Amino acid sequence: MGERDQRVNGLLVELGRQIATRWLTTLLIPGLLWVCVAVPACQLGWAHALDPHAAEPLLRWFVSRRPAGQNIALAVAVLMAALGVGMTATGVPAILRLLRPVAARSAPARRLRTARLARWERARRAAEHLEAEALRAADGSTIVGPQIAQARARQYAISLEEPAHATWVGDRLRANMLRIHRGYGLDVALVWPRLWVILPDSLRADISAVQNSYAAAGVTVGWAVLYAALGLVWGPALLIAVAVLAVAFVRARSATEVLCQLVEAATDLYASALADQLHIPCTGVLTPDLGHLVNEVLRKEPPQNPSRFTPRPP
Repeated sequence: MGERDQRVNGLLVELGRQIATRWLTTLLIPGLLWVCVAVPACQLGWAHALDPHAAEPLLRWFVSRRPAGQNIALAVAVLMAALGVGMTATGVPAILRLLRPVAARSAPARRLRTARLARWERARRAAEHLEAEALRAADGSTIVGPQIAQARARQYAISLEEPAHATWVGDRLRANMLRIHRGYGLDVALVWPRLWVILPDSLRADISAVQNSYAAAGVTVGWAVLYAALGLVWGPALLIAVAVLAVAFVRARSATEVLCQLVEAATDLYASALADQLHIPCTGVLTPDLGHLVNEVLRKEPPQNPSRFTPRPP
């Protein structure tokens, strides 16, 4: 009994340590950095954005002697402000998700979508032209082969499928769903919660870690928004916002790519096991026809062709 209590206490201590570390890294430290920028920004403003002499009154106020109680109150106020800003930054991604449908229909999003589609079409035509030249030439495979690979790589760097979104991340997620549906006939949004249940713990841990990385990239976008808001008072904060947004963009792209690879790998390895769990006969690779049957079962609808669906008795 004592040994079990020690294990439980050790688990609680480790959990508390992890929560404290995450609290420091995601809320307090970034919040303190923002407060440290906001205080001189409000003092300098646009008129004296890069004038160090304009910050002298603020510096003198900080180094002036004051009672210990005031110093403690000031430290507490700074910590509370940092936590409040940090909580605001973590809430910004949720607000942006609510605004996403409206933003997708906006004129800038349509122009970005059109521009990405035009770039993708040019890259696709260039690759197809090289492939046609290689077919016409007797020895084209040895000369044009690397060029074809590079042309296809440029096309796929824009989007694996024909672009339908204004951003690379949106098209990458869409391409992942299309690839899985094309290969197995599965509706990913419908199948994934059930597939998640039968995945091994190691794979679920990897996917959860990548999802946390993607969520962290969203919080970084929140910090970029807060620095952009500070830029209304102090111009250089806009440069900080652009830098933070670039970091968030790189992190989001990296996390999205790894997440899509893991989701596709999980489907490749365990889609047939899901069909087996649903008592749908599946020997070998899951075919698109069987994938459609899985979708019909999960939708709780009768199959379109009942004769194809003969479930194995449990």
